[in-house]
Amino acid sequence: MSTDQPTGPRPGSQPSQGLLTLASTAITLLTIVVGALFIQPRVVERRIAIDDRHILTVAEVKALPEGVLPVVLDRSQGQDQSDFRYQLLKLVMERSGQPYELGLSEQTISQDEAIAALDQAGSNHGRNSMAISVGLYGAGLELNRRLRPVPIPVTGGILGLRAGWSHRDEVKRMASVRSLADLRNLVLLQGLGWSDVDIFDASGLRTFTARSDDLFRLVDNRRVQLFPRGIAELERDSAVVRATTASTQLDPHLLIAYPFAGFFYVSRSNPELADAIQIGFERAIEDGSYQALVERLLLTPWLRQNLKLANRTVLVLPNPVASAVLADVDPKHWIVPWGDLLQGRVSSGSQLCETASLRVLCES
Repeated sequence: MSTDQPTGPRPGSQPSQGLLTLASTAITLLTIVVGALFIQPRVVERRIAIDDRHILTVAEVKALPEGVLPVVLDRSQGQDQSDFRYQLLKLVMERSGQPYELGLSEQTISQDEAIAALDQAGSNHGRNSMAISVGLYGAGLELNRRLRPVPIPVTGGILGLRAGWSHRDEVKRMASVRSLADLRNLVLLQGLGWSDVDIFDASGLRTFTARSDDLFRLVDNRRVQLFPRGIAELERDSAVVRATTASTQLDPHLLIAYPFAGFFYVSRSNPELADAIQIGFERAIEDGSYQALVERLLLTPWLRQNLKLANRTVLVLPNPVASAVLADVDPKHWIVPWGDLLQGRVSSGSQLCETASLRVLCES
C-alpha cells in the first residue's frame, strides 16, 4: 500500500517559519542599523566640513564692537576655509593693521545674489541682511560700476594661464599647433555662461559650450579637441578625469594665455574695508608672504610635475572684455609678465620659467 498521502502542515511548522521570518527581519534591521552607523559619520563629516569658527553670522556681525571691521566673505556651494580666496583674505587682513573679524557667510549664496547684496548695502557700511561684506569676482567694467574693487589681481594673473584636457589620440595634433591660425582649426570646449567664451570669440576661435556635467564626457568622446582650464584648476580636475574618463589626458604642448584677473570687491559704502584690504595686500606682496601662499596653494607639487611648463608653446590672446579694467593694474602686482606676453617678447614656456615668480613651476 502506498504511503504517499496528501498531508497538511506538520505540527510545529508554522511557528518555525514565524521564527525564520522574525530572524530574517532582525537581520535586515541589524544590517540597516550597521550600515547607518558607517554612513552617518560620512554624512556628518560633509555637513560639518566648515568649522563654525570660520563662519561669521549676522548676529555676530551686529555684536562686533565699534571700530572692528566685519569681513564676511560670500560662500558658494563646496567652498570652505581651505580655499585660496579665504586664506588670501585672512593673510591680507592680518597684514592690514586694522582690527577685524573674518568669517565665511552663514549661508551659501550664488555669485549674482552676493553681488546684489553688496550693491544694495547702501550707507550701512557694507552690512546687509546676510552680512556679506566682500567677494572675489572676475574684474569687469560693469562690476566696477556697481561695487568698489581692490585693483590687485588675486592670483597675480595665473587665472589667465590655460592648459587643456584632450583625448589621447588628439595629442599628436596638439603638437602641431604653433600659431593662433592653427588654434582656429580646433574646437575648444567651455562651460555654459563662462566669460572665457567671449575672449575666444574675439580671437576667432571655435568654441563649443555645454553643461558642467557633460564637459569631460565630450572630451573623452572626441567631440572637441581641447578643454582649456586655468592651471590652478588642473589638479582638482585630475581627480574627475581619473574617475570618469577612459582616454582623457592633459595636453603637454599648449599654454593659452590671456590677461584675466579676479579682484576683491566690497560695497561702495565701505571704503574702510577696501582700504584695509589694499594696504594688507600690498604689504603681503612686499614681504613675500603672498608669493609663498600662491606657491603653497596654487603652484603645487602636483602642478609642477604635470604641467611641464618649459616644454609648452604659448599662444597669447587679447582680452577686450576686461582690457580697460586691467590696464590700470600696477605692473608689480602681476605674477605673470603680461606686458612681455602681449608684446610678443615671451612666446614659450621656457621663457616664462625665467620669470622669478613662476620659476617654481619649472623646478623638479
